[in-house]
Amino acid sequence: MSADGTETKADKPSPIVAEAEKQEKILNALQAVLDPEIGLSVIDLDLIREVVFTPEEAEVKMVLTTPFCPYGPMLINQIQSVSEQAAEMPVKVTVLPDHWEPPPWLR
Repeated sequence: MSADGTETKADKPSPIVAEAEKQEKILNALQAVLDPEIGLSVIDLDLIREVVFTPEEAEVKMVLTTPFCPYGPMLINQIQSVSEQAAEMPVKVTVLPDHWEPPPWLR
């Protein structure tokens, strides 16, 4: 902060650092989102593939355990809501067509 109490450019983190902090907040918050059938978080199940940012919004790219997961819509809404609270910005959730493989420790 400058002598007059206003923020200076040096007080603000670089855009890359700010983005990394938001990404970490989102990923930490998503630990609380559980798959209702398996009882593990979407992070532990490796369903979250990527979190990317534009100036206007964040995008969470994910996969589902099966293409016809009955809890898919509920999970997507929960991921969006939790991510928006953590990032303090709009979040779009994109479901990728990728095939989900259980993490090695779950096989």
